[in-house]
Amino acid sequence: MRDAFIAFLLCVAVLAGTEVFLHDALFNKVSYSNSESIDHQLRERNAADDWDILFIGNSETRWGIDPAMIDAAFLRHGIVEKSFNHAFDGFGPSWWPLLLPPILKHPSLRNVRVVVLGVQMINEEHVIRPLEQERSELQRPVLMSPFAIDLGVEELFRKESWDATLSRKLFSGLWAVRYSSAVRTLLFPTALYGTEQVKFRPRRQGESYHGFEPHMSIDLDQYPLQLANWKAQFNEKQDFKPLPPDIWKAMTGNSGFFDELCRIVRSSGKELVLFALPTNPVIIDTFRRRENYHRNADLLRRWAAERNVLFVDFGIQDVQNPTEFFSDVRHLSAAGARSFSWRLGESLAASELVAPLLAGGRKKQK
Repeated sequence: MRDAFIAFLLCVAVLAGTEVFLHDALFNKVSYSNSESIDHQLRERNAADDWDILFIGNSETRWGIDPAMIDAAFLRHGIVEKSFNHAFDGFGPSWWPLLLPPILKHPSLRNVRVVVLGVQMINEEHVIRPLEQERSELQRPVLMSPFAIDLGVEELFRKESWDATLSRKLFSGLWAVRYSSAVRTLLFPTALYGTEQVKFRPRRQGESYHGFEPHMSIDLDQYPLQLANWKAQFNEKQDFKPLPPDIWKAMTGNSGFFDELCRIVRSSGKELVLFALPTNPVIIDTFRRRENYHRNADLLRRWAAERNVLFVDFGIQDVQNPTEFFSDVRHLSAAGARSFSWRLGESLAASELVAPLLAGGRKKQK
């Protein structure tokens, strides 16, 4: 009996020591999100708790919204606020009704009053249905990460037996169980057990700022080949058909996608703002989507007016200096992001829907 008790104490001591080690070292050695970019972004977010505006969306928002310019525009209107770019590469509007509620519960975001989503006006959006959604190369590692576990979304995309699910829930307080995949990555070569980490793109320009990731302007030597390779990915008969009008009518209708998104944001005590993503026009023209764009923008403008939501639409970005304004066939460069973000910030700061929410906070001292 005494030997059994000693053995039990040793097991408890080993387990406790393991937990102490993991709490201290695991995410210093292993990626928390399986994305180098998101890891850095989360560290920036968690370093403060006075964020006022949260930008969400995909890489077009991540590369395209510079919080420094947003904040400067508000300051010009006498409002001191602090914005953060929380967009994730590969996670478009359809993902945010699922991701946003647990993200907004993080203590660092408790003061957020406005949530701003970048919308691609030529895409179809719908609320993600777990286990039915095909995950891309950018999404899969993140959705298998400790970050996804803490958000409560990882299990929605995992198919496993009931006993394995029960075991994970019963022992979820133990990091050795809760983050078992990260522990395997720590102990064994990534090629055997770990999830490959999504790395930074090589053409980023400088360090990120408040979640924003600046990128270089178009590489004139590589751009023609990049554009040709991009166009070669698409099927003429399948991908170049106009979007059926009823798709966006449903999205902007009663109980449609945007109603669900608005309900989620407002139920968290925040206000929703939408803006049309500043995409390189080559995307719109390659797919012959200008007519779709304007029709969908009109639908979203009417939806927003009826729901008292601000929608900012500067139209398609037919700029005079596209090789400087854009980074590739889709995204803004750092220079383009500064220009676009200033215009967006001016619209937000001048809005009667947005400005009053922020003017009552940290007012600029005269």
